[in-house]
Amino acid sequence: MFARTLIAGVLFTWSCVALSNPRPASSPMPDSVIFRVEAERLFDEGMARYRDGRYQAALDRFLQIVDDFGGSHRATAALIMAAKSNYQLGTLTAARRLLRTLLDVYPESLFLDDARYTLALCSYQSGDYEQAALELLEVLETSADDTLKARADGLLFAIARRHFSDNQLERVVLQIGGTGIRNRLTVVHAEKLWSMGEVEGARELLRPLVAQPSARAGVEQAIALLQRIERSGVVKIGVVLPLMLQSDRSLEGELGEELLDGIRFATDEYNTEAMPKVNLVVRDSELDVGVAARQVSELGAEDDIVAIVGPAFSNEVQASAGIANSFGVPLITPTATADGLAGIGEYIFQANPDLSVRARAMAQVAFERRNARRFAILAPNDTTGKSMAYAFEQEVMRLGGEMVDVQWYRPGETDLRVQLGAMRRKALERLDTYMVSFSSRMKRDDMQKFLTGGVPQTVLDSLIQKSASVPVEFLFGVEGKWVADSLMIPLQLVRVKIDSLGIPVTNIDAIFLPIAASSEIGIVTSHLRYFNFQAQMLGTGNWEDLNELEQNRQYANGVIFSTDAHWDAQAEPYQVFSRKFRSGTGKQPTRNMLFGYDAMKLVLKVIGQGATRRNEIASALTGIRKFEGAHGRISIGGSRVNSVLSVLQYRNRQVRKIAEIDVALKEITSFE
Repeated sequence: MFARTLIAGVLFTWSCVALSNPRPASSPMPDSVIFRVEAERLFDEGMARYRDGRYQAALDRFLQIVDDFGGSHRATAALIMAAKSNYQLGTLTAARRLLRTLLDVYPESLFLDDARYTLALCSYQSGDYEQAALELLEVLETSADDTLKARADGLLFAIARRHFSDNQLERVVLQIGGTGIRNRLTVVHAEKLWSMGEVEGARELLRPLVAQPSARAGVEQAIALLQRIERSGVVKIGVVLPLMLQSDRSLEGELGEELLDGIRFATDEYNTEAMPKVNLVVRDSELDVGVAARQVSELGAEDDIVAIVGPAFSNEVQASAGIANSFGVPLITPTATADGLAGIGEYIFQANPDLSVRARAMAQVAFERRNARRFAILAPNDTTGKSMAYAFEQEVMRLGGEMVDVQWYRPGETDLRVQLGAMRRKALERLDTYMVSFSSRMKRDDMQKFLTGGVPQTVLDSLIQKSASVPVEFLFGVEGKWVADSLMIPLQLVRVKIDSLGIPVTNIDAIFLPIAASSEIGIVTSHLRYFNFQAQMLGTGNWEDLNELEQNRQYANGVIFSTDAHWDAQAEPYQVFSRKFRSGTGKQPTRNMLFGYDAMKLVLKVIGQGATRRNEIASALTGIRKFEGAHGRISIGGSRVNSVLSVLQYRNRQVRKIAEIDVALKEITSFE
C-alpha cells in the first residue's frame, strides 16, 4: 500500500517534466541540433496522449522521434518521455534501457537528473531497493534542482526505514561520501537496531555522531535518539483491576479478567514490534475503594512505574485518582464514566466518555441534525440520571434551545402517568391563546387603544366589520399580551383541551430519556405513546438492548441513542483484529476486552513515540485526537476525557449507526 501511494505521489510531479519545462536537448555535438517541425508535432501529440493516460500511443510518437529525428531539438526530451511511458505501462526493462541511452549518449543533457531519478523509481518499483537507494544518492550528489533533491531525499529515507535490512543499511551507508546524508541514515540504522532489541549496537552507531558539531545534519536527531535509548530500558506500567482473586464475586472478577485480557494482548502486540519493551505490574483492587487506593499508592511510589491503567469503577477511581495525581503518575481508567474524575488532577484520564459528554452529545445531535429547538427531559432521580439531565439542559441552553419541562421518576418505577401527564399539561398550556374580540359596537376610546398600539386603521375596520376574534399576537406581535395589558385592552383566554388525549403534543421537538436500565424501555415508550407525544426520543447507552427494543417496537421505533462502543463485526478490519486476538489469547474478543485493549493502546502509542517519563506520557495523552480504537474512536484533548460517541437509531427492527460525534470539537459525522 505504501509503495503504491508513494509512487502515485512522485509520478504526479515527475511525469510531465518535459511539458512543464520544455528545454532544448543537449548532445555531444550541440551544433548539429536541428529544429524539425515534424518532430515538434509528434512531441506535442505524444504529450497530449500522455496527459490523457494513453501511454502506448504516447510511447509510439516519442519512439518515432528517437528513431527518425535523432538529431532534432526534441531528441532527449523524447527519450525521457518514452522511458516514462514505458514506466507507466509497467515495462520497466525498456524504460531502464532508454534512460541508460540518454545518460550514455547525451552526457550533457539537461534531463540527466530526471533520468537518474526515474531510474531509481524503476528500481524501486521492481523491488531492487538497494539499487534504487544508490541511484537516489547519485541524484542527491549531482543535481542542482532543489525540488528534485527533496523528492529523492524523501524516497531514500522511506526506503531505508521501510525496506532495508540491517545489513543493507550498513552497505549503503559505507558508499556515501557526504557527511549529512551519512549521519541521517546512520540515525535510521540505529533506530532499526534499537527496535530489534540491539540496544548496544544502536549506542555504538550514535556515539560518534553526538560528538560532532550540533549544526551538522543528523546530529540533533542522534542526540535525541540516544537520550530515548538511555532512559528506555524496560518500561513498567501498573494495572489495577477488580480481579476478585480473594472473593467469590465472579461477575465483577469476570469484568476485571476481560479488561486484563485486552490490556495484555495490546502489550504483547506492542512488544513484538516496538521499543522500549513494556512490562505490566498487575494488582487486584478487589472492588474495594480502600484496596484500590492502596494499590495505586504503592504503584505510584515506585519510580519505574510510568503509568497506571485502571481502576475500572468510578468509585474506585474517585478514591485513588488524587493519590495518583499527587505522585505525578498518569492514571487512565478504561471504563469509569462518572463526571469530574479527570478534573481531580492533570494526571487523570478517562478513556470512556463521562456522563456529561453522553448527555451533551444527544443535545448536539438533536439540535444540529434533527433541528430540535424545544426540549423536555424525563429522567430517573438517581445520581446518574440527575447528572445527565443537568448536563443535557445546560447544553440545550448553550445551543440556544428551550427547555419546556423536566420530570423525574424513581428508577424501576412502572407508572409514569403523573410525570407525563404534568409534562403534557405544561406543553399544551403553551398553546393556550389570548384572543381579542371585535364588534360593531366597539367604542371610539377602545379603537384608539389599538391605533396607539400600532394596528393600522384599515385592519381595525376590517376586523370590526367581520366581528372577528384574533390572537393578540396577530395585532401586536410576540409581546402581544404585554402590549394589550399595558393598553388595558380586554382579552379572552382560550384554553386547549388538555384532558383530550386525542390532541397530540407537537410543541416538544425532542425528549431526553436517560433510563436507568434497559428494562425501562417498554415502560417509558408506552407511556409516551399513551399521552400522545409526537417528539423525537433521545436515549443513552442503556437503550442498546435489541431484545427490549424488539419487544416494544411499536412504541420504540425511531429512538436515537448514543453508545461508547460500536464496531462492525463483519468489516474486514475487525475480522483481522478478531482473528489475531483469538490466535493470541484463545478467546473471542468481548466489549470489555476491547475497552482494555484500547486504553492500553493509547498509553503504548505515546510510549512508542518517545514519551517514557510520567510527565511526558501525561502531556502526550492530552494531544490524542481521533485515535482509531478497536471499539471505536477516541479523542482525549485538554479535558482528559474521551469526547467521541457513536450515535445509533432503532428503526424498522434494526439498529444502525447514523452518526459519530466528537462533543468537545462539536463535530458530527453523519452516516445516514
